[in-house]
Amino acid sequence: MATLQYTGVFALLVAEIVVFIMLILPMPTRWKRAMITWSSRSPVAQRVLYGVRIAFGFVFLLFADAIMRLRKVQQAKDSTRLVDEHTLCQHKVQQFYAQRNTYLTGITMFLGLILISTHSLIAQLVENPNASAAPRLVSSGPGSTKAQVEKLKGELFEARKEVEELKRKDRDMETLKKQAESSHREYMRLADECDKLQKQLDSKSESKKDA
Repeated sequence: MATLQYTGVFALLVAEIVVFIMLILPMPTRWKRAMITWSSRSPVAQRVLYGVRIAFGFVFLLFADAIMRLRKVQQAKDSTRLVDEHTLCQHKVQQFYAQRNTYLTGITMFLGLILISTHSLIAQLVENPNASAAPRLVSSGPGSTKAQVEKLKGELFEARKEVEELKRKDRDMETLKKQAESSHREYMRLADECDKLQKQLDSKSESKKDA
């Protein structure tokens, strides 16, 4: 019975490999789109997918059972001293089958997840070109071209306004710089005149003292 179950798991693994190869094979987009559409909308494909989901549930149970059996075999090996050659050979055979079943069920589930992800990704890549082609076709029309021209004109107007604002600020900075320079020169002139007047006052006061 167990051999029949794992034979079914192996058949499911082979089917997954075949479907995966069909998905990744280079083929015309029209064929791949038809295949993806059929697998997504066909009632037969939906029934098959439903059966595959149920099969994955059984595969998961078999995977858990294989792990438990592998642990039991390993524990039996650790707890029992195998002296008899026949017993040792039997233990190795049990360990081999437990490992084989674990790898078989694990790889089947892992490849199933990869297959689901690949199918979703290819479906998006196949359907997106149609969705992205429509905006390109619409944008190439005269109405959309006019809208783009108006948009570019608006952006150009805003850019000119920003340039004029920056130029105005530069002119204001130049004006402030010139005002500061003229104020500095006026201050220096007044300072020189103040020094001259102070010297004159000092000289007059000295002459009065001498008189």
